Amino acid sequence: MVLGITLSLPVVQTRIGEYVTDMLRKDYKADINVEQVAVSIFGGVKLKNVLIRDHHKLNMISAKSIKTNVLSFQKLYNGDLLFGEIRIDSLFFNLTTYKGDKDTNIGKFASLFDSGKPSTKPFLLKSKNVYITNSTFLLSDENSSSPKQLDFKKLNIETSNLKIYGPEVTTNILKMSFLDHRGIAVDDLKTNFAYTLKHIKAEQLSFITKNSFFNGNAILNYNGNDFADFNNKVEFNVKIDSASIASNDVRYFYKELGVNQHFKIKSIIKGTLNDLYFSKLNLADRNNTKIIGNINFKNLLGTKKQPFYMRGNFNKLTSNYKDLVKILPNILGKSLPSTLGKLGQFDLRGKTEITTSSIGADFYMTTSLGNLQTNLKILITSIMHLIKEI
Repeated sequence: MVLGITLSLPVVQTRIGEYVTDMLRKDYKADINVEQVAVSIFGGVKLKNVLIRDHHKLNMISAKSIKTNVLSFQKLYNGDLLFGEIRIDSLFFNLTTYKGDKDTNIGKFASLFDSGKPSTKPFLLKSKNVYITNSTFLLSDENSSSPKQLDFKKLNIETSNLKIYGPEVTTNILKMSFLDHRGIAVDDLKTNFAYTLKHIKAEQLSFITKNSFFNGNAILNYNGNDFADFNNKVEFNVKIDSASIASNDVRYFYKELGVNQHFKIKSIIKGTLNDLYFSKLNLADRNNTKIIGNINFKNLLGTKKQPFYMRGNFNKLTSNYKDLVKILPNILGKSLPSTLGKLGQFDLRGKTEITTSSIGADFYMTTSLGNLQTNLKILITSIMHLIKEI
């Protein structure tokens, strides 16, 4: 009882914080500051105003408060961190790879605790539930052409069964919301999450925004420093079971889509962002445009040295000129000749191949117009115009 009362005194908590800070700085040369540490006789631990700086003396991790309860002090002594519930308020996590570095700042920080002796077992941290509120997460790579990769503000997360085993992380995200730096707000994200040195998995993934929802699975596969050339090296494997997507949400990441469009989509998407395959695509918008088939886009986000290319095998493409211009990326939509508007509503099936200098097509088409000779003339004129435009 006396011990519990003593540990609850602010002056004692502050002194413990100073002791922990001095010990970490002296023994590991780690730039860590903990203002107060409170430990209860029942295993409860509370850290107040935690600050960790990286090797550039910039804030890497900070938190207003961290609360948890230790399930086994014996396991803790042996190096395994087993917690019941973890609550973190106002977390700031800045994960950065600086110019010229191959490792992240958190990786370099972790190396400070490496004794140089072979480890008998990997690092282990487990928690039954984790709650993170009012937080910020930054991910950047100064060796990349686009250094800022993620910047989540107003981040709130509720997870269960968190496990960090060596470099691998698994957890069930029960609820997650955040505001991305591009402007899109995700209101409710759920998934079974896994991270390794080779992939990121988000299985049974669902999320909603103000205008969109998504249900499916997403996997990112990568090696080494692939994130430095994200568009060309990180491979996606995404299965969309059902989704209703607003083009205004997509435009936060890809400006080539028209504004104020909305479509339902199912598909399996594989490849890198600059070599993307949509298989078993089933897309329909609110204006009766429907696309069913398989499409390969190359260099949607390419440089001037990476020319655009599209190959499509359509079981069904039903649309009209006005709707098609809106739903296609601008690199195609703005190049479609207005003479296609004279075809009215058309229904097409077959194969197409489009490059910046040629068009190949083998298809069958019917239109709302009855005169086949006129339709062919319009189509030939339109194709010749399209070739000139792109």
